[in-house]
Amino acid sequence: MRQLSLRQILILGVALGILLPALIFGYFLAQNRYEREFNLRVHTAKSQYAEMLSSAMAVPMWNLDKDVANQFVQAVMRNPEVVRVSVEDESKNQFVHSEIAERRGSKDQSEERPILLDGKIIGKVTVELTTGRIKQDLVDDFLKLGGALLAQVLISFTLILLLFERRIVHPLQRLLLATADLARGKLDKPLNWPRQDEIGHLAYGLDKMRQDLGVLIAERDSKNAALQQELNERLRAEQALRLTEKKFAAIFHASPVAMSVFRKETSFSMIDVNDAWIRQFGWSRAEILSSPEKQLALWRKPEDQETVLQMAEHQGEIQAYEAWLRCGDRDQNLLCVISGRLISLGDEMLLVLVQEDITEKRQNEHEILSLNSSLEKRVSDRTHALEAANSELTIVLENLQRAQRELLRTEKMAALGSLVAGVAHELNTPIGTSVTVASTLQQQTDQMILDLARGLKRSSLEEFLNNSRIGTDILLRNLHKASGLVTSFKQVAVDQSSANRRLFTLDETLAEIILMLSPMTRKTRHEIVSSVPPKIVMDSYPGPLGQVLTNLINNAFIHGFEGDVKGTVTIEAHKLDAELIEIVVSDNGKGIPEENIGRIFDPFFTTKLGQGGSGLGLNIVYNLVTGVLGGNIVVTSKSHQGAKFTITLPIVAS
Repeated sequence: MRQLSLRQILILGVALGILLPALIFGYFLAQNRYEREFNLRVHTAKSQYAEMLSSAMAVPMWNLDKDVANQFVQAVMRNPEVVRVSVEDESKNQFVHSEIAERRGSKDQSEERPILLDGKIIGKVTVELTTGRIKQDLVDDFLKLGGALLAQVLISFTLILLLFERRIVHPLQRLLLATADLARGKLDKPLNWPRQDEIGHLAYGLDKMRQDLGVLIAERDSKNAALQQELNERLRAEQALRLTEKKFAAIFHASPVAMSVFRKETSFSMIDVNDAWIRQFGWSRAEILSSPEKQLALWRKPEDQETVLQMAEHQGEIQAYEAWLRCGDRDQNLLCVISGRLISLGDEMLLVLVQEDITEKRQNEHEILSLNSSLEKRVSDRTHALEAANSELTIVLENLQRAQRELLRTEKMAALGSLVAGVAHELNTPIGTSVTVASTLQQQTDQMILDLARGLKRSSLEEFLNNSRIGTDILLRNLHKASGLVTSFKQVAVDQSSANRRLFTLDETLAEIILMLSPMTRKTRHEIVSSVPPKIVMDSYPGPLGQVLTNLINNAFIHGFEGDVKGTVTIEAHKLDAELIEIVVSDNGKGIPEENIGRIFDPFFTTKLGQGGSGLGLNIVYNLVTGVLGGNIVVTSKSHQGAKFTITLPIVAS
């Protein structure tokens, strides 16, 4: 072991005194940080990823949708800590697999989770994370700490070196160089020392030794020059040979594949095997090298050995020859690919063979071929089943669409029939009053004719004229009311029975709709409040718009107001800009449960099945708003705080 110099000892002492405590403290800090980073970035992450993928993979695996499954896997693989994500089905066939070998470390962590569908295990997911990045981060931090400490050490002992450099280190180095020259036989340089101190006395003694050795060496060199030259040449040859043997032995034993060496001069007898060969075949080195019988028994077919040795002797090499070889410590045969070459080492010809075990590789190839064929059959069977199911679903969907169209038509006709009944009831009052007044006027006119024949009195004429004026006034007012009802009914009926586009004023159309609904509202305690600015003109479809508002009002009356409650439906409207208008229909009813908000526009969904609800009212609203009217509808509601439907429509329909 090389002795340290005085300067090195001084540097080492100062460095250890400063660095050693700091490095020990830094080690414990790094260990603590490693545990925290491991728990956070590896242990917790792999559990979360495994749990998430086990839940997300059920549907894609059942549907054989590898694209969707691969999207989930790639989302997890974006984490640089993740090394591998593997998804297998219940037969342990690989469904989705993603791995980045560059991330793999020596102590990777993995987590497995079963994939459940309806309580049954249909596969499993494996997530593997590496700790390499954590270790690398800790190493970087440790190197930064070491650099800082090194700078501190350099500053600390710079001043100490300045003190020892001039009076001790430099003189000792000079004396050391002179001693080295003396040891190498350089005796022609005198050692002159400027100062007569302790080192100077030592230098004087060395110079005296140099002079004495010069005389002795001159005599010896003259005698041994020829012998020394011969010894040097032999030494160089032996060193070159030993170096070559060491390199060959190091490469041979460090090889990860099984290798064996044969000597050609002894009929290719085995002289050495490496560690990988022993692990692969289970023979001990002494056992296989000492027994030619066992060397022959290594080959399951002796003719394979003869073929390999003949190829080596005639061709000088063997390329990818496959043969079955026996294992020594277990009853097993291995299929190996044998390659080799004749080489010259010194005066010997050696055959180096490589025996690579491909047994498992061939088994895997056969298994993969078998799995591929079975997988193709399963995919074909499942595809046929899905096609049959799709055909059945298509027929069911067509039947449902046909039934829905019929129900929509029935709903429209029922709404129009209800409107006709309400208007007929509303017209009954003014027309009945008009008939009564007309019959009264007729009776008074007949009486007036009789009085005129007998002799008309002034008082009778004045009474007749006064009654006629009052009756005429009552008759005109009721007829005007009936005429207005008929006009409004005719417009609303035409609009709702067709989808004609025309210019209309929003407040007037809404007033007609409220008027048509008045027979229904008068039977309840509820009311409809309209707050629509005048002169909002729309170029759209008043019929579908009226049906939308009618359905929303009926929905509030049926579902929103229960018990002895006085409900109010408020209709508001305002322009958002020059192209859009917003209509808000709100009520103060019981509201819509949160779990039903997302389903209220679905066809046939109702909470009043068999109690007056068909499940098509709001579905018709949604289809008319988003289809014919070209707008959008949004519902917001809180429990016991009513519901609000916000409709956004273009002023000019597309």
